[in-house]
This record gives sequence, C-alpha cells and structure tokens, in this order.
Amino acid sequence: MAKTKEAAKAAEINYTKKLPDAEYDVMAAIWDAEPPVNTAYLMEAVGREKGWKAPTLISFLVRLEDRGFIVSEKKGKERYYSPEADRSKYMQAVTTEFVDHYHGGSFVHLMDTLFCDKSLSEKDIDELLAWLKTKY
Repeated sequence: MAKTKEAAKAAEINYTKKLPDAEYDVMAAIWDAEPPVNTAYLMEAVGREKGWKAPTLISFLVRLEDRGFIVSEKKGKERYYSPEADRSKYMQAVTTEFVDHYHGGSFVHLMDTLFCDKSLSEKDIDELLAWLKTKY
C-alpha cells in the first residue's frame, strides 16, 4: 500500500514548474545518491562547491520539501532526505516546456538552433539519426 501512496503523492507534484538552478542542483544530488541523504552529505556533494553555508542549503531543502519534491525524516539530531519527485518526469516536463516556449513546440526548430553554429558534431548527428530510426 505504501507504493500506491507514494505514486499518488508523486503524481501531485507540479513537474511543469522549473526549479531554480540552486534547488535543481540540490535535487540532482539527492537523485544521484542512495537515499536517504543527510545535510552533511549534501554539503559535500553540492554545498561546498557552490560556497553555500548550511543555512542556505537548509533553505533550499525546505523549499523542495514544500514543493513535494522531497520528504524528510528526523533521526536523532540529523534530518534525512529522500526524493519524492521522479527525475525523468521532471526532465520531460521542463524540456517539453522549454521546446514549446522557445521553439514553438518544434523539435526541428530546436535541432536547427543547435546546428546553426555547428555545435552538433558528426557523431552527434549519427547518434541522432540512429535514435530517430529506433523511434520511427
């Protein structure tokens, strides 16, 4: 029954709203880790590199929990965090919104924008063609 509750809660998360970059960095560190993770782990994984102090990290964690992206549990003096949001659902939602907003929903326009300055290598093009052949 717990899986059903978790699935229902994850379905309620607003995946269409892009996280601010700093919150995304925290969320990515949580997704990349073996949950649950504590604040000390997150300071090592992302906080120190960004030059954050612990209260800054904790603010991001509170916001992520308020949005339903994570849940926390207090064990002794330490708080542990686990992801509630599904990474692939989030990435799909924000990428779709980006393509819709900036490229009129056109995958071709997105590819044209990427290729106009030759930023796609021959290898990229070959991989894209191979991917398209598997999809269509």
